[in-house]
Amino acid sequence: MIIRSRDLALSIAAVAAIAVIVPAGGAQNPISTPSSTVPPETRDTFHHRVLWMQNPSTEAVLSWSTPVAGEKHRILYDTETRGGAVADYTKQSSTFKDGPFTIVDKDAGFSAPAFYHHAHLTGLSPNTTYYVAFASDDVISREFNFKTAPGEDIEFTVLAGGDSRIGTETPYLHNDRRKMNERMAQLFASDPTIIALVHGGDYCMTAQWRHIAPWLADHELTTTPEGRLLPIVPTRGNHDRAIGFEEMFAWPDLKTPYYYTTQLSPKVGLVTLNTEISVAGDQRQWLADTLPVLRAANRWITAIYHRPSYSSVRDVQDGAGRRNNWVGLFEENNVDLVYESHDHALKRTLPIRSHAPDLKNGIVYIGDGGLGVPQRTPDTTRWWLQPPGFAKSAHHVHTIHYGKEAIHVKAHGMDGEILNDFVVKPHEVVASK
Repeated sequence: MIIRSRDLALSIAAVAAIAVIVPAGGAQNPISTPSSTVPPETRDTFHHRVLWMQNPSTEAVLSWSTPVAGEKHRILYDTETRGGAVADYTKQSSTFKDGPFTIVDKDAGFSAPAFYHHAHLTGLSPNTTYYVAFASDDVISREFNFKTAPGEDIEFTVLAGGDSRIGTETPYLHNDRRKMNERMAQLFASDPTIIALVHGGDYCMTAQWRHIAPWLADHELTTTPEGRLLPIVPTRGNHDRAIGFEEMFAWPDLKTPYYYTTQLSPKVGLVTLNTEISVAGDQRQWLADTLPVLRAANRWITAIYHRPSYSSVRDVQDGAGRRNNWVGLFEENNVDLVYESHDHALKRTLPIRSHAPDLKNGIVYIGDGGLGVPQRTPDTTRWWLQPPGFAKSAHHVHTIHYGKEAIHVKAHGMDGEILNDFVVKPHEVVASK
């Protein structure tokens, strides 16, 4: 049996997952080490992560990578720490999906091949810490832990952000993403109410292995020193169209193409939409059917998707499809807050209803993607960005605290500064269209 330390596991992730040869012309801070030099001792698990999609109080997908295919992959888990001792864990779950990360011609020479593994844990207890070890054949990771979502109506917080990709096609050491991951790790470690990262899409420049590998390695920076894993609630963005996105974030028997609801607590519902397929048709009908059910059961409803309805940078018409197909449904069902990404700036709109300012009963849209992607200059003359709305160029992540009386939203900058701070109160009852 081989049990490895966290430091070794992280170094393995850095070497085995992001080995790069600098191409002609180079890139700033290139990642270097040809894949052929990956040593035999890197037969380990890496890229450890937790995925939430539907009922995170009772189920989760745990995923990891290995440099070889292996034969037997499983999660060992318990509600008490077992220190990685295989025989002591009371439960285990085999993987439901394993395979090689897809390699395309452009990946050649950048990243050593690796294999993904996904295990679905069900029947979990709400608001409970589970201690887990990732097991591939005779190789066992260090012990990690994660906490399930609350099963009672209690206050909690999520991190929310999008656009963690690099700005060019050639992979390089992404210092801004790493800094933002470190910022999220600090928030996660210091605030016990934080339960997950709700990611608005565009993880990598492409959903191809040369870009996925360093993203997965960088994501491990969000793990606390005590081994607590930050669950991800994923959204598909325009840079996430390739098959690698589905190899990163696999869920068994997914009924829809990455639009779904997540019951974060008994009174907080999250709707994740997919801007990379038709926003009309089946998806709009699903949203029309889903929102009234969520509204009747929840105190708070938040929607998240990638391309914005109320852009901070791009042409106004770019958001017309989302405004025409989704925004009216948000308003009919009094969605409390909407999170958008894609534009690479920090924004908060003034409250909007019927495509006009409504400071008393409108919906606030926040975003627009600052988890490391190079930032753009927003157009602050747009009516929806006037006070109390605003926009600026700044890397950021939001904390969204769901309380009993209000939602408290803060935008945190890369260096820890608070860039915006406001509350959302419940809507007054308004007539549906």
